[in-house]
Amino acid sequence: MTKKTVSLWVILVVAGFHQIIMGGTFPIARIILVQTDPMVVAFFRYCISGSILCLIAWRIGRRPNVIRISPRDKKTIILLGFIIVFLNQTVFLIGQRLTTSAHGGLIFAITPIFVYLMAMKHLGEVWIPKKGFGIALAVAGSAIIIFENGIQFKKDLLAGDIVIIIAVVAWAYYTVFGKPLVEKYGALRITAYTVGAGALMYVPVGLFFLLRTDLSHITPAGWWAQIYISVVTSVIGYSVWFWLVKHMEASRAAVLTNIQPVIAGILGYYILGEGISNQFVIGGIVILAGVYLTQRAK
Repeated sequence: MTKKTVSLWVILVVAGFHQIIMGGTFPIARIILVQTDPMVVAFFRYCISGSILCLIAWRIGRRPNVIRISPRDKKTIILLGFIIVFLNQTVFLIGQRLTTSAHGGLIFAITPIFVYLMAMKHLGEVWIPKKGFGIALAVAGSAIIIFENGIQFKKDLLAGDIVIIIAVVAWAYYTVFGKPLVEKYGALRITAYTVGAGALMYVPVGLFFLLRTDLSHITPAGWWAQIYISVVTSVIGYSVWFWLVKHMEASRAAVLTNIQPVIAGILGYYILGEGISNQFVIGGIVILAGVYLTQRAK
């Protein structure tokens, strides 16, 4: 439920900003992913984002009235760090290299289903038919686009889609189990500690792949894409996401991610030259209708 201290319009503006920068991740990530190993991309991503976030968290932690993190919550943070870095971000990068930016964004549209089910079990959210229908409608819009050419069993796309589904489930866990921590300690600190913890665990793995990779063929556009997913996505995007989760029900915040496929498809068209069909437009309209119903459900 939306916090009374935060205006609904402020939340909507922040949510719109969040969807734009996160939607841009799908096509922009592919620029660097086709130039080098996804595991190396992940290494640079975590080192950069983890360093920035931990520096910010360290400064916040020095404030005299800041709440200290309990030993029990530290264990949860470490677990969330593993989930967000290994099972979400790294798995996403691998999957995104194997599929299209539109497919990657569309598969993420099923996130609200997992979040809603988990939120009812762990966060005390209740079943609301209108909300459930809105989520289902948004997912249906995604399905319209995914299967616009029929069910295709191309090994490269199918493998990438399956891998990204794993990342979606991990994101749902990260959202639901991170919400109580965010409400207690703040969005920026929890984002910093989870990403930082996961980054430390990933360093040995990333170094192994980095030492075996030639970086000389990465173009300037590729390095700019690396900076985008490291700073804009992992630092700004993840912090804003937890801020939204703090001020909204987890399921209402999660369904906003259904806007990302539309943004990803549009940006994929302009950045990568990927096509947008009439069926994509229809699916996008259905997605937006589902998001609207979910936010209006009471």
